[in-house]
Amino acid sequence: MKSKLSLKKATVGILTLIFLMSISLQIYSYPTGVAGRTLKPGSTNGCTCHQAALNAAVVVTVTGPATLAPGATGTYTFSVSRSSGTFSTGGIDIAVSSGTLALASGSTGLKILTSELVHSAKFTGATTKTFTVTAPATPGTITIYCTGAAGTNPPNWNNGANFTVNVATGISQIEEVAHSYSLSQNFPNPFNPTTNISFSLPKAGFVNISVYDITGKLVQELVNSNQPAGKFNVTWDANNFASGVYFYKIKSGDFTEMKKMSLIK
Repeated sequence: MKSKLSLKKATVGILTLIFLMSISLQIYSYPTGVAGRTLKPGSTNGCTCHQAALNAAVVVTVTGPATLAPGATGTYTFSVSRSSGTFSTGGIDIAVSSGTLALASGSTGLKILTSELVHSAKFTGATTKTFTVTAPATPGTITIYCTGAAGTNPPNWNNGANFTVNVATGISQIEEVAHSYSLSQNFPNPFNPTTNISFSLPKAGFVNISVYDITGKLVQELVNSNQPAGKFNVTWDANNFASGVYFYKIKSGDFTEMKKMSLIK
């Protein structure tokens, strides 16, 4: 009888220990960050060690320049917060499709792990951090993937919207003074595979120059940033695009204009 009671107590003790260990694992798993949890293809989506499904109350955002010249470095900001509920612990995982992630100057609480950016210690409360992305040497696009955790132990998680960075040839300023807004016809036209587009800004401001295909689908942003007043030139390298008719459009303040160009390979 005593042996049965002892066995029963031992069984209960073991089950209790397993239960406590599982809770401890949930609470303390990856306190210094884990990579491979973003929407980047090949990753395991989300912090499933904490919660099985994402929670919309966790708000994850990335902001920064949407255009970089080849080889240029841009500074980006991510934030993790909650729209409701308590935020007492959390973390982050950021990955890029190409280019190089690095810590921004003065940034703390982060580290690089297998080429991804993760927390070096769990966040406590709404958090904003900065990081850098260095573009590859060739034009194209970079996708920044971001997943964050925020809540109580174990915290909820959610994916931030994928942030696209267009890697375009650099913008050169031709003159420092311009008397009106303008968008020139690209030259050469037809072209293969590069062409130059000139534009003028009478005052400093945010400028977007985008390229669309014949169906009206956006295929690339050439400029998407603040620029000083003056006359500029930007080159579009269409090496990765098929022959056909394309349209390019400028928008700055209230000024909008669109022109047509032809790529013939």
